[in-house]
Amino acid sequence: MASKHLSLNLLVDKQRNRVVYAESGKDFIDILFSFLTMPISSIIRLTTRHSKIGSLNTLYESVEDLDLHHMQSEACKTMLLHPRSTSEEQCKNLVLDIDDKTDPSEYYLCPFWICSSKTHCLVSTVANARCRCGQVMYRKVYRIKESDELDRRDGVFMKGSIDFIISDDLNVFPVSTSMGLELIKKVGINEATVLEQRNVNVGRREALSILKASLISKTVLSDIFSAKKPQQKYIMLCGMGLGDSCPHSLLVVRRRK
Repeated sequence: MASKHLSLNLLVDKQRNRVVYAESGKDFIDILFSFLTMPISSIIRLTTRHSKIGSLNTLYESVEDLDLHHMQSEACKTMLLHPRSTSEEQCKNLVLDIDDKTDPSEYYLCPFWICSSKTHCLVSTVANARCRCGQVMYRKVYRIKESDELDRRDGVFMKGSIDFIISDDLNVFPVSTSMGLELIKKVGINEATVLEQRNVNVGRREALSILKASLISKTVLSDIFSAKKPQQKYIMLCGMGLGDSCPHSLLVVRRRK
């Protein structure tokens, strides 16, 4: 499905410039839940190639740079760098196309008909894997979709038309007044005047930013959608009368370089 934009309604604390919670339909929730189906290599490839998170990015680059004569086969290298998810067929129906994966209905067989249909009957998700007969499996085939899959018009993981609340740390609940009030109370807001509703569009770039932030942050929505400016942050720290002994003062100096 071609990528498009989804609408996300945010409730924002204007004073602290942070997202209290967001509201959305099932299509955005499908995107969030699809993160749980993605292999680690896919997450690295899509989100961290130009900004390292931990050491997994380095591990990925090690496989990428290794000469093939160190690997069991070319298929092994392909499988490590471009693993396929068991949920890829479902995720193909997401409203936002966030992965650069191949056709999920694409598979490979042994070129010998007797082997692929009677003797071993093996199927590979990557090209050039070795069949038990010793031949390279390069014959491309496609899985035929069932009619009920073609006719499905509901969500990918979710169903129905109910809206959902998403907290800043990506906790998902069905929309309810009590849950919204609980989240407002949780972040210490006592006056409605500090709250503001905002509408934002979420495309592929924003979805991947959410995926990346979810690996390292407990304030994902604020990190992505609030208009935080580093200059404001370190001016505030300086204005708090913190001395050089405070660890935050090191952060201030580094950001001013």
